[in-house]
Amino acid sequence: MITRLPRQSTLALAILSALPGVAFASSFQLLEQSPAHLGSAFAGTASNAIDASSVFFNPASLSELEGRHLTLAGNLVFTESVFHDQGSNTNGIESETKETGVVPNVYYVHPLNDRLTFGLGLNGPFGLASDYGRDWMGRYLATYSDLEVASVNTTFAYEIADNFSLGLGVSYQRAEVILESQVDSTLGVNPNPATDSSARIEGSDHAFVADVSAFYRPTDSTSLGLVWRQGADFELDGDARFALNAACTPGAGFPTGTPPAPTTGTICSATLNTLDGDAAADVELPDTLTFSFSQQLNTQWALHGDIAWTQWSSIDTINVMNTDNGVTVDQLELHYDDTMRYALGLTYQPGNAWTWRAGVAFDEAPQTDPTIVNPRIPDQDRTWLSVGFNYAVSQNVSIDVGYAHLMVDDASIANVDMQTGHQVYGDFDAQVDIVGVQANFQF
Repeated sequence: MITRLPRQSTLALAILSALPGVAFASSFQLLEQSPAHLGSAFAGTASNAIDASSVFFNPASLSELEGRHLTLAGNLVFTESVFHDQGSNTNGIESETKETGVVPNVYYVHPLNDRLTFGLGLNGPFGLASDYGRDWMGRYLATYSDLEVASVNTTFAYEIADNFSLGLGVSYQRAEVILESQVDSTLGVNPNPATDSSARIEGSDHAFVADVSAFYRPTDSTSLGLVWRQGADFELDGDARFALNAACTPGAGFPTGTPPAPTTGTICSATLNTLDGDAAADVELPDTLTFSFSQQLNTQWALHGDIAWTQWSSIDTINVMNTDNGVTVDQLELHYDDTMRYALGLTYQPGNAWTWRAGVAFDEAPQTDPTIVNPRIPDQDRTWLSVGFNYAVSQNVSIDVGYAHLMVDDASIANVDMQTGHQVYGDFDAQVDIVGVQANFQF
């Protein structure tokens, strides 16, 4: 029988609780797939076919684009999360994570005949990044997290009628994870950054997913879009490596009872050496369903809206195995709930080379319970405020710029480890700013 380390110090938390990390939509979902739609807070994404980014947002609407289209885009995402302590007992310091993420987008649209259109997209639909350092109060929960999911999406749109099209797509996605955290070598007797051991986890996998979409224009001034996108089922394979402090060696540390009872260092080293090795865990990313509308109000103004559902409940309990020895390292209880996102946006075309955009959106967080929230993502509900514009350089070339400020509600954490007595209490004050630029070409 293996003596386990504190629950939050085990491989389970290290490799999987980071999957919901500091990101930019709800949990670790990335909406930053088009600076043009960023300007309207991603309202009307499935109904407003404005450029080749419809390859991602609604492949069925590709039939609305004339000729070949190429979109090249980049998004800079500035995230900050500051931890304010309210009674933690792990002998660390308050800390913050400041990260700048780069989310690139490339899309190409090519008509095959009068009714069939092909689309190709390269983007990153999920991701996270955070780095609190190794001496902060929540170091046994998380120190460094990096998750990247890259996607290559091939799609086809078929125009059934002049005002109705269907779309079908298949994406190849690859996930790579690097996660780090600290381990209390004294098992809660005297937590101290100077005596902590370290854990580093790496894992990766690839998967194929599908998407199905529809686009309908009931009148010349009204368009509707509906998109279902499958979440990937990743079987993360990698390894768990532990760097043992001198306090985590046989005979070191503190007594756990009258001799010959082992010391804390003896238990720590035996446990980490057992956990060290190849590791695997299954993670099922969420399906999404998005309904969009666009309504031309007059020759200059148009109203757009999005209602999106994300099946975060697909991530509930995750089992982690050490594949070298078959040991069940832990079970991670996330208990995510499904979420909704609502967005409204306006576009204004004064009749010249400029198009102006603005929007507001509300994102629900899948988990806000302070006893479950992990600092890898101090997630909370958030409100988007966005502005942007398009400038037509010529008849076949245009530039889009978008900006969004996300107001994130304060997230509370009240984490208690019953085995070690570690307590992490506090609030996270987070905010996000996003700037995106894209170039569009028509051939």
